[in-house]
Amino acid sequence: MELAEYRRMADVEEVHWWYRSTRALLQQLLDPSVAAGGRFLDVGCGTGATGGWLGERGDLVALDFEPEALTLFGERHDSIGRVAADAGRLPLATDSFDAVVCVTVLCHRSIVDPAAVVRELARVVRPGGVLCLWEPGVRRLDRAHDRVTHTGRRFSRRELAGYATAAGLALERSTGAYSFLVPAAAAKTLAERGEVESDLDHHAGGLRGVLGGLAAAERRLLRRTDLPFGLSVVAVGRKPS
Repeated sequence: MELAEYRRMADVEEVHWWYRSTRALLQQLLDPSVAAGGRFLDVGCGTGATGGWLGERGDLVALDFEPEALTLFGERHDSIGRVAADAGRLPLATDSFDAVVCVTVLCHRSIVDPAAVVRELARVVRPGGVLCLWEPGVRRLDRAHDRVTHTGRRFSRRELAGYATAAGLALERSTGAYSFLVPAAAAKTLAERGEVESDLDHHAGGLRGVLGGLAAAERRLLRRTDLPFGLSVVAVGRKPS
């Protein structure tokens, strides 16, 4: 990811509709697996915009390859332990976390083998614990924002779920998210060919609350069913006891 993007994230993480909605959906998907007093790991933590809330539930370890991200994480979450490391080679004990969250890491062009990274993430989940993978969906999209974040690949829902099951996890959820954004993202892909621009520079309020309202409606639907596709795809797997 471009280093300037980390500062953008830190500046808007509390107010941007996407981060607020993503945190809400993660909490919905992971309850009650993140019960108070547990031990949690946020891999590719960035500035804490998506996973920093886990520190309110228990003992959170924040891990990222980029030192600048960890510095910015510490500005808002200074009581949380931070580790600089590669997601594919975790300097952490086997079977040591109740929940591991990994948001938009496997998509990065520096990741050579996503399946191997998922196996490594599953290794540090304790028996009975969960791993949540969240990645960009719709493989044919290639937006200007993808180039800012160094996105090298996107995933189908089935593909992401397959990584979880291949790592020995029992699949609990496999769903799309932000499905209502797919048509607009497809149009942006055509309009933004060759451009490099962050989405965080625009529409932090979500078109005066419209996008946040649509995300809330989608979360209500996701309480009852999984969605076949979305601008994001999510897989939650549990490690057998």
